[in-house]
Amino acid sequence: MSAGMPAAHERPSTEHLPALDGLRGIAIVLVLMHGFDLIHAEGGIAHAADLLLDIGWIGVQLFFVLSGFLITGILLDTRTSPTYYRSFFLRRVLRILPLYYGVLLVAFVILPRIVAMPPDHGEHQLWLWIYVANFAAPIGYGEPSFTHFWSLCVEEQFYLLWPFLVRGAGRRGVIAVGTLLVFVAIASRLYIRHAFAEPQMHEMVYDFTPCRMDALAVGALAAALLRGERGAQWIARIGATRWIAGGVVLLLVALAAGRLNRIGAGMQTYGYTLIAFAFAAVLIGALAREAWPARWLGWAPLRRCGLYSYGMYVFYAPLHIFVGLPLMQRLGRAPTLAEAIAYEIAAGIATFAVAAVSYHVYERRFLALKPRLAPMPAT
Repeated sequence: MSAGMPAAHERPSTEHLPALDGLRGIAIVLVLMHGFDLIHAEGGIAHAADLLLDIGWIGVQLFFVLSGFLITGILLDTRTSPTYYRSFFLRRVLRILPLYYGVLLVAFVILPRIVAMPPDHGEHQLWLWIYVANFAAPIGYGEPSFTHFWSLCVEEQFYLLWPFLVRGAGRRGVIAVGTLLVFVAIASRLYIRHAFAEPQMHEMVYDFTPCRMDALAVGALAAALLRGERGAQWIARIGATRWIAGGVVLLLVALAAGRLNRIGAGMQTYGYTLIAFAFAAVLIGALAREAWPARWLGWAPLRRCGLYSYGMYVFYAPLHIFVGLPLMQRLGRAPTLAEAIAYEIAAGIATFAVAAVSYHVYERRFLALKPRLAPMPAT
Protein backbone atom coordinates (compact mmCIF):
# COMPACT_ATOMS: atom_id res chain seq x y z
CA MET A 1 0.00 0.00 0.00
CA SER A 2 1.34 3.44 -0.90
CA ALA A 3 2.81 5.40 1.97
CA GLY A 4 0.22 7.43 3.77
CA MET A 5 -2.78 6.09 1.84
CA PRO A 6 -5.65 5.27 4.23
CA ALA A 7 -6.56 1.63 4.71
CA ALA A 8 -10.12 0.35 4.52
CA HIS A 9 -10.47 0.21 8.27
CA GLU A 10 -9.42 3.81 8.79
CA ARG A 11 -11.74 6.83 8.91
CA PRO A 12 -10.32 9.32 6.38
CA SER A 13 -13.44 11.47 6.34
CA THR A 14 -13.92 11.86 10.09
CA GLU A 15 -10.36 12.50 11.18
CA HIS A 16 -8.95 15.92 10.43
CA LEU A 17 -6.93 15.96 7.20
CA PRO A 18 -5.25 19.31 6.46
CA ALA A 19 -5.23 18.54 2.73
CA LEU A 20 -9.02 18.53 2.64
CA ASP A 21 -9.05 21.98 4.25
CA GLY A 22 -6.72 22.97 1.41
CA LEU A 23 -9.17 21.62 -1.16
CA ARG A 24 -11.93 23.66 0.46
CA GLY A 25 -9.63 26.66 0.20
CA ILE A 26 -9.15 26.03 -3.52
CA ALA A 27 -12.91 25.67 -3.96
CA ILE A 28 -13.71 29.02 -2.36
CA VAL A 29 -10.91 30.82 -4.21
CA LEU A 30 -12.34 29.51 -7.48
CA VAL A 31 -15.83 30.69 -6.53
CA LEU A 32 -14.55 34.18 -5.67
CA MET A 33 -12.62 34.37 -8.94
CA HIS A 34 -15.88 33.82 -10.78
CA GLY A 35 -18.07 35.95 -8.53
CA PHE A 36 -15.86 39.05 -8.58
CA ASP A 37 -15.05 38.99 -12.30
CA LEU A 38 -15.66 42.44 -13.83
CA ILE A 39 -13.76 41.88 -17.07
CA HIS A 40 -15.71 42.08 -20.32
CA ALA A 41 -13.44 41.90 -23.33
CA GLU A 42 -13.69 40.40 -26.81
CA GLY A 43 -10.04 39.60 -27.35
CA GLY A 44 -6.45 39.93 -26.21
CA ILE A 45 -5.03 39.40 -22.74
CA ALA A 46 -8.15 40.80 -21.07
CA HIS A 47 -10.32 38.17 -22.75
CA ALA A 48 -7.95 35.41 -21.68
CA ALA A 49 -8.06 36.72 -18.11
CA ASP A 50 -11.86 36.83 -18.25
CA LEU A 51 -12.00 33.19 -19.38
CA LEU A 52 -9.62 32.14 -16.61
CA LEU A 53 -11.60 33.91 -13.90
CA ASP A 54 -14.95 32.79 -15.25
CA ILE A 55 -14.17 29.06 -14.90
CA GLY A 56 -14.15 29.61 -11.15
CA TRP A 57 -17.76 28.35 -11.16
CA ILE A 58 -16.28 24.84 -10.95
CA GLY A 59 -15.45 25.60 -7.32
CA VAL A 60 -19.06 24.76 -6.44
CA GLN A 61 -18.60 21.37 -8.09
CA LEU A 62 -15.56 20.77 -5.88
CA PHE A 63 -17.60 21.72 -2.81
CA PHE A 64 -20.26 19.18 -3.82
CA VAL A 65 -17.72 16.38 -4.26
CA LEU A 66 -16.14 17.19 -0.90
CA SER A 67 -19.55 17.23 0.80
CA GLY A 68 -20.57 13.92 -0.72
CA PHE A 69 -17.28 12.35 0.35
CA LEU A 70 -17.13 13.69 3.89
CA ILE A 71 -20.79 13.31 4.78
CA THR A 72 -21.03 9.79 3.37
CA GLY A 73 -17.86 8.82 5.19
CA ILE A 74 -19.22 10.06 8.50
CA LEU A 75 -22.52 8.29 7.96
CA LEU A 76 -20.93 4.98 6.97
CA ASP A 77 -18.55 5.07 9.92
CA THR A 78 -21.34 5.72 12.43
CA ARG A 79 -24.33 3.94 10.88
CA THR A 80 -24.61 1.36 13.69
CA SER A 81 -24.55 3.98 16.44
CA PRO A 82 -27.75 4.44 18.50
CA THR A 83 -27.23 8.22 18.22
CA TYR A 84 -26.67 8.11 14.45
CA TYR A 85 -29.48 10.48 13.44
CA ARG A 86 -29.35 12.74 16.47
CA SER A 87 -25.61 13.32 16.24
CA PHE A 88 -25.56 13.87 12.51
CA PHE A 89 -28.48 16.27 12.27
CA LEU A 90 -27.52 18.27 15.37
CA ARG A 91 -23.96 18.69 14.14
CA ARG A 92 -25.21 19.87 10.75
CA VAL A 93 -27.66 22.28 12.39
CA LEU A 94 -24.93 23.79 14.59
CA ARG A 95 -22.59 24.23 11.64
CA ILE A 96 -24.96 25.50 8.96
CA LEU A 97 -28.11 27.10 10.27
CA PRO A 98 -26.83 29.83 12.65
CA LEU A 99 -24.95 31.68 9.91
CA TYR A 100 -27.49 30.96 7.17
CA TYR A 101 -30.51 32.13 9.12
CA GLY A 102 -28.55 34.87 10.83
CA VAL A 103 -27.77 36.41 7.44
CA LEU A 104 -31.39 36.08 6.30
CA LEU A 105 -32.57 37.70 9.53
CA VAL A 106 -30.27 40.68 9.01
CA ALA A 107 -31.08 40.98 5.30
CA PHE A 108 -34.86 40.70 5.45
CA VAL A 109 -35.87 41.69 8.97
CA ILE A 110 -33.32 44.10 10.43
CA LEU A 111 -31.86 46.06 7.50
CA PRO A 112 -35.22 47.01 5.92
CA ARG A 113 -36.07 48.74 9.19
CA ILE A 114 -32.85 50.75 9.16
CA VAL A 115 -32.01 51.60 5.54
CA ALA A 116 -33.91 51.90 2.27
CA MET A 117 -33.83 48.67 0.29
CA PRO A 118 -34.67 48.04 -3.40
CA PRO A 119 -38.46 47.92 -4.00
CA ASP A 120 -38.52 44.17 -4.70
CA HIS A 121 -36.17 43.23 -1.89
CA GLY A 122 -37.58 40.28 0.05
CA GLU A 123 -40.42 39.60 -2.37
CA HIS A 124 -39.35 35.97 -2.81
CA GLN A 125 -37.53 35.42 0.47
CA LEU A 126 -39.79 32.54 1.55
CA TRP A 127 -37.95 30.10 -0.73
CA LEU A 128 -34.66 30.94 0.98
CA TRP A 129 -36.09 30.36 4.45
CA ILE A 130 -37.31 26.87 3.53
CA TYR A 131 -34.23 25.90 1.50
CA VAL A 132 -35.85 25.48 -1.93
CA ALA A 133 -34.54 28.65 -3.60
CA ASN A 134 -32.64 26.52 -6.11
CA PHE A 135 -36.00 25.43 -7.56
CA ALA A 136 -37.66 28.85 -7.27
CA ALA A 137 -34.97 31.14 -8.69
CA PRO A 138 -34.71 29.65 -12.22
CA ILE A 139 -38.45 30.15 -12.77
CA GLY A 140 -38.45 33.78 -11.68
CA TYR A 141 -38.87 33.63 -7.91
CA GLY A 142 -35.32 34.37 -6.78
CA GLU A 143 -33.80 37.02 -4.55
CA PRO A 144 -31.17 38.96 -6.56
CA SER A 145 -28.88 39.38 -3.53
CA PHE A 146 -28.81 35.68 -2.74
CA THR A 147 -28.80 33.84 -6.04
CA HIS A 148 -25.65 32.03 -4.88
CA PHE A 149 -27.59 30.33 -2.08
CA TRP A 150 -28.86 27.79 -4.63
CA SER A 151 -25.92 25.50 -3.85
CA LEU A 152 -26.55 25.70 -0.10
CA CYS A 153 -30.12 24.55 -0.81
CA VAL A 154 -28.83 21.61 -2.87
CA GLU A 155 -26.52 20.53 -0.05
CA GLU A 156 -29.19 20.92 2.63
CA GLN A 157 -31.59 18.75 0.65
CA PHE A 158 -28.80 16.17 0.40
CA TYR A 159 -28.18 16.32 4.16
CA LEU A 160 -31.88 15.74 4.87
CA LEU A 161 -32.30 12.64 2.70
CA TRP A 162 -28.93 10.89 2.41
CA PRO A 163 -28.58 9.74 6.06
CA PHE A 164 -31.68 7.57 5.75
CA LEU A 165 -30.36 5.84 2.65
CA VAL A 166 -26.92 5.22 4.12
CA ARG A 167 -28.37 3.83 7.35
CA GLY A 168 -30.56 1.37 5.48
CA ALA A 169 -28.40 0.48 2.48
CA GLY A 170 -24.85 0.43 3.85
CA ARG A 171 -21.65 0.70 1.84
CA ARG A 172 -22.71 -1.49 -1.08
CA GLY A 173 -26.04 0.27 -1.26
CA VAL A 174 -24.26 3.63 -1.43
CA ILE A 175 -22.21 2.36 -4.38
CA ALA A 176 -25.31 1.09 -6.18
CA VAL A 177 -27.46 4.16 -5.52
CA GLY A 178 -24.58 6.58 -6.09
CA THR A 179 -23.90 5.05 -9.50
CA LEU A 180 -27.58 5.26 -10.37
CA LEU A 181 -27.76 8.91 -9.31
CA VAL A 182 -24.93 9.82 -11.68
CA PHE A 183 -26.98 8.55 -14.61
CA VAL A 184 -30.19 10.09 -13.27
CA ALA A 185 -28.48 13.49 -13.07
CA ILE A 186 -27.30 13.27 -16.68
CA ALA A 187 -30.76 12.15 -17.80
CA SER A 188 -32.39 15.00 -15.85
CA ARG A 189 -30.18 17.55 -17.54
CA LEU A 190 -30.88 16.10 -20.98
CA TYR A 191 -34.61 16.09 -20.33
CA ILE A 192 -34.76 19.70 -19.13
CA ARG A 193 -32.65 20.96 -22.01
CA HIS A 194 -35.03 19.19 -24.39
CA ALA A 195 -38.33 20.02 -22.70
CA PHE A 196 -37.86 23.67 -21.66
CA ALA A 197 -36.87 26.86 -23.45
CA GLU A 198 -34.55 29.73 -22.65
CA PRO A 199 -34.04 31.73 -20.55
CA GLN A 200 -35.16 29.37 -17.77
CA MET A 201 -33.77 26.14 -19.22
CA HIS A 202 -30.06 26.49 -18.61
CA GLU A 203 -30.57 27.92 -15.10
CA MET A 204 -32.92 25.06 -14.21
CA VAL A 205 -30.20 22.62 -15.25
CA TYR A 206 -27.62 24.56 -13.27
CA ASP A 207 -29.65 24.90 -10.05
CA PHE A 208 -32.06 21.96 -9.78
CA THR A 209 -30.96 19.29 -7.31
CA PRO A 210 -31.67 16.27 -9.57
CA CYS A 211 -29.43 17.85 -12.22
CA ARG A 212 -26.50 18.47 -9.86
CA MET A 213 -26.60 15.44 -7.57
CA ASP A 214 -24.00 13.56 -9.63
CA ALA A 215 -21.19 15.53 -7.95
CA LEU A 216 -22.49 14.63 -4.48
CA ALA A 217 -22.93 11.02 -5.63
CA VAL A 218 -19.38 10.84 -7.02
CA GLY A 219 -18.00 12.04 -3.68
CA ALA A 220 -20.14 9.44 -1.92
CA LEU A 221 -18.82 6.73 -4.25
CA ALA A 222 -15.25 7.66 -3.36
CA ALA A 223 -16.02 7.41 0.36
CA ALA A 224 -17.72 4.03 -0.07
CA LEU A 225 -14.96 2.58 -2.25
CA LEU A 226 -12.32 3.66 0.23
CA ARG A 227 -14.08 1.70 2.98
CA GLY A 228 -13.94 -1.60 1.12
CA GLU A 229 -10.75 -3.65 1.22
CA ARG A 230 -10.59 -4.10 -2.55
CA GLY A 231 -11.42 -0.47 -3.23
CA ALA A 232 -8.83 0.79 -0.77
CA GLN A 233 -6.14 -1.48 -2.23
CA TRP A 234 -6.98 -0.41 -5.78
CA ILE A 235 -6.86 3.24 -4.81
CA ALA A 236 -3.51 2.75 -3.06
CA ARG A 237 -1.95 0.84 -5.99
CA ILE A 238 -2.55 3.73 -8.37
CA GLY A 239 -0.83 6.16 -6.02
CA ALA A 240 -1.39 9.78 -5.08
CA THR A 241 0.56 11.35 -7.94
CA ARG A 242 -1.34 9.42 -10.60
CA TRP A 243 -4.68 10.24 -9.01
CA ILE A 244 -3.84 13.95 -8.96
CA ALA A 245 -2.43 13.94 -12.50
CA GLY A 246 -5.38 11.98 -13.84
CA GLY A 247 -7.81 14.32 -12.14
CA VAL A 248 -6.14 17.43 -13.57
CA VAL A 249 -6.05 15.96 -17.08
CA LEU A 250 -9.71 14.94 -16.88
CA LEU A 251 -10.61 18.42 -15.61
CA LEU A 252 -8.86 20.06 -18.56
CA VAL A 253 -10.55 17.67 -20.99
CA ALA A 254 -13.97 18.42 -19.47
CA LEU A 255 -13.45 22.17 -19.63
CA ALA A 256 -12.19 21.99 -23.21
CA ALA A 257 -15.02 19.69 -24.33
CA GLY A 258 -17.53 22.00 -22.69
CA ARG A 259 -15.82 25.04 -24.25
CA LEU A 260 -15.43 26.61 -20.79
CA ASN A 261 -19.13 27.49 -20.84
CA ARG A 262 -21.01 26.54 -17.67
CA ILE A 263 -24.39 26.66 -19.44
CA GLY A 264 -23.39 25.25 -22.83
CA ALA A 265 -24.90 22.02 -24.17
CA GLY A 266 -21.76 19.95 -23.77
CA MET A 267 -21.02 21.16 -20.28
CA GLN A 268 -24.59 20.71 -19.10
CA THR A 269 -24.88 17.16 -20.38
CA TYR A 270 -21.62 15.35 -19.66
CA GLY A 271 -19.27 18.16 -18.57
CA TYR A 272 -20.57 18.52 -15.02
CA THR A 273 -20.11 14.78 -14.43
CA LEU A 274 -16.58 14.69 -15.86
CA ILE A 275 -15.60 17.60 -13.62
CA ALA A 276 -17.02 15.77 -10.61
CA PHE A 277 -14.95 12.66 -11.36
CA ALA A 278 -11.88 14.85 -11.93
CA PHE A 279 -12.23 16.46 -8.51
CA ALA A 280 -12.89 13.07 -6.90
CA ALA A 281 -9.59 11.85 -8.32
CA VAL A 282 -7.79 14.90 -6.93
CA LEU A 283 -9.47 14.36 -3.56
CA ILE A 284 -8.38 10.70 -3.44
CA GLY A 285 -4.82 11.72 -4.25
CA ALA A 286 -4.90 14.27 -1.44
CA LEU A 287 -5.63 11.53 1.11
CA ALA A 288 -2.08 10.16 0.96
CA ARG A 289 -0.70 12.00 3.98
CA GLU A 290 3.00 11.66 3.15
CA ALA A 291 2.77 12.42 -0.56
CA TRP A 292 3.57 15.82 -2.05
CA PRO A 293 -0.06 16.73 -2.98
CA ALA A 294 -1.17 16.48 0.65
CA ARG A 295 1.83 18.56 1.77
CA TRP A 296 1.11 21.26 -0.78
CA LEU A 297 -2.59 21.31 0.01
CA GLY A 298 -1.68 21.64 3.68
CA TRP A 299 -0.25 25.12 3.03
CA ALA A 300 -1.44 27.24 5.96
CA PRO A 301 -3.05 30.17 4.03
CA LEU A 302 -4.96 27.72 1.85
CA ARG A 303 -6.16 25.80 4.90
CA ARG A 304 -7.26 29.05 6.53
CA CYS A 305 -9.38 29.85 3.47
CA GLY A 306 -10.85 26.38 3.83
CA LEU A 307 -11.66 27.00 7.48
CA TYR A 308 -13.56 30.19 6.61
CA SER A 309 -14.96 28.88 3.30
CA TYR A 310 -18.58 28.64 4.43
CA GLY A 311 -18.67 32.23 5.62
CA MET A 312 -16.77 33.42 2.57
CA TYR A 313 -19.33 31.76 0.33
CA VAL A 314 -22.25 33.24 2.25
CA PHE A 315 -20.87 36.80 2.30
CA TYR A 316 -19.14 37.23 -1.04
CA ALA A 317 -22.21 38.05 -3.17
CA PRO A 318 -23.82 40.60 -0.79
CA LEU A 319 -20.43 42.31 -0.37
CA HIS A 320 -20.02 42.40 -4.14
CA ILE A 321 -23.55 43.70 -4.82
CA PHE A 322 -23.94 46.23 -2.01
CA VAL A 323 -20.35 47.41 -1.48
CA GLY A 324 -18.01 46.45 -4.30
CA LEU A 325 -20.11 47.28 -7.35
CA PRO A 326 -21.27 50.71 -6.05
CA LEU A 327 -17.65 51.62 -5.38
CA MET A 328 -16.54 50.51 -8.85
CA GLN A 329 -19.42 52.40 -10.48
CA ARG A 330 -17.87 55.62 -9.21
CA LEU A 331 -15.26 55.20 -11.93
CA GLY A 332 -17.94 56.18 -14.43
CA ARG A 333 -16.58 53.68 -16.97
CA ALA A 334 -15.72 50.02 -17.38
CA PRO A 335 -12.64 49.10 -15.29
CA THR A 336 -9.35 48.45 -16.99
CA LEU A 337 -7.77 45.01 -16.73
CA ALA A 338 -5.48 46.20 -13.95
CA GLU A 339 -8.39 47.74 -12.04
CA ALA A 340 -10.48 44.58 -12.43
CA ILE A 341 -7.64 42.40 -11.13
CA ALA A 342 -7.08 44.81 -8.24
CA TYR A 343 -10.79 44.60 -7.45
CA GLU A 344 -10.62 40.77 -7.45
CA ILE A 345 -7.80 40.87 -4.90
CA ALA A 346 -9.33 43.56 -2.69
CA ALA A 347 -12.77 41.95 -2.72
CA GLY A 348 -11.25 38.58 -1.90
CA ILE A 349 -9.33 40.01 1.05
CA ALA A 350 -12.45 41.81 2.33
CA THR A 351 -14.52 38.64 2.05
CA PHE A 352 -11.86 36.67 3.92
CA ALA A 353 -11.79 39.30 6.68
CA VAL A 354 -15.57 39.39 7.12
CA ALA A 355 -15.74 35.59 7.17
CA ALA A 356 -12.90 35.41 9.73
CA VAL A 357 -14.75 37.79 12.05
CA SER A 358 -17.97 35.85 11.57
CA TYR A 359 -16.26 32.55 12.34
CA HIS A 360 -14.43 33.66 15.49
CA VAL A 361 -17.08 36.00 16.91
CA TYR A 362 -20.30 34.23 15.93
CA GLU A 363 -20.02 30.75 14.37
CA ARG A 364 -17.59 29.28 16.90
CA ARG A 365 -20.08 29.84 19.70
CA PHE A 366 -22.36 27.27 18.05
CA LEU A 367 -19.56 24.96 16.98
CA ALA A 368 -18.40 24.79 20.61
CA LEU A 369 -21.73 23.14 21.47
CA LYS A 370 -21.02 20.11 19.27
CA PRO A 371 -19.03 18.03 21.80
CA ARG A 372 -21.72 18.48 24.45
CA LEU A 373 -24.94 18.35 22.42
CA ALA A 374 -23.86 16.12 19.53
CA PRO A 375 -20.62 14.22 20.17
CA MET A 376 -19.31 12.18 17.25
CA PRO A 377 -20.64 8.63 17.74
CA ALA A 378 -18.15 5.84 18.36
CA THR A 379 -17.63 3.46 15.45
